[in-house]
Amino acid sequence: MSADWQPPVDRPLEEADVPGDVLAGRTVAVIGYGTMGRAQALNLRDSGIAVRVGARPGSPRGELAREEGLPVDDPASAAAAAQVVMLMLPDEAMASVFARDIAPYLTPGTALGFAHGFAVAFAQIDPGTRPCFLVAPKAQGDLLREAYARGGGVPGLLAVTDQSPPGTWALCAAYARAVGCLRGGGWRTTFRAECVADQFGEQAVLCGGVIELLQAAFQTLVARGHDPANAYFECVHELKLITDLVHRYGVDGMRRRISPTAAYGGLTRGPRLIDATVRARMAELLDEIEDG
Repeated sequence: MSADWQPPVDRPLEEADVPGDVLAGRTVAVIGYGTMGRAQALNLRDSGIAVRVGARPGSPRGELAREEGLPVDDPASAAAAAQVVMLMLPDEAMASVFARDIAPYLTPGTALGFAHGFAVAFAQIDPGTRPCFLVAPKAQGDLLREAYARGGGVPGLLAVTDQSPPGTWALCAAYARAVGCLRGGGWRTTFRAECVADQFGEQAVLCGGVIELLQAAFQTLVARGHDPANAYFECVHELKLITDLVHRYGVDGMRRRISPTAAYGGLTRGPRLIDATVRARMAELLDEIEDG
């Protein structure tokens, strides 16, 4: 394996591209057993990788990891025994836990891994010249686990830090393959690009804009005397039907598969709702995220 191997830049990385099994013989410590930590730890184990979970003593999630057949240590002991440490903690807690329970116990050459770019992108954790990579599955943890268990996977965004030594891209690729992210394609990015786009997508669309739009539409119908059940079906329930069509066929393909009335209404009324003022406020949100 060439130490300077890097993934292709003109297409997504696939399983067959990974240069050997650089995770063989290494222990991965997964620090945190939340939804994403659990999924990645179980997928790693089922891929034949030695895994240890780092969890606070007495943690219910640590007990769950034991029940699921994984060895569990306190975070410091798990980090000290590993050659790869995956930080799967909430963004708001990661820096303090890393400084207290992880950094003092890392051995030379131990790699750091992340499933989200936040801590590195905004300099809450400085990996220095250690191998440091990002494997960010584009799915919630339970869905990542379910896809892997079915023999499938989900897309993933991959990155390494600029100061990482040669060989880090190969380690990143091997890790992504082990958790199932290359079955959906691995897309090269940077820690900052992943973090900023992820935060924006959550705030402007997925967990912010869409939710407010659903609630406002439902409330508008009910306030005009429409039955709440009808309002729910038309404004909330059917959202999944449309997003499934978009996911499978794209926006244009979705429009070709709905009624002409629905397509016409969407094309003419959608821009009246999401107008230039909304786009300007989206730009403001992005400004806030980019400046931290």
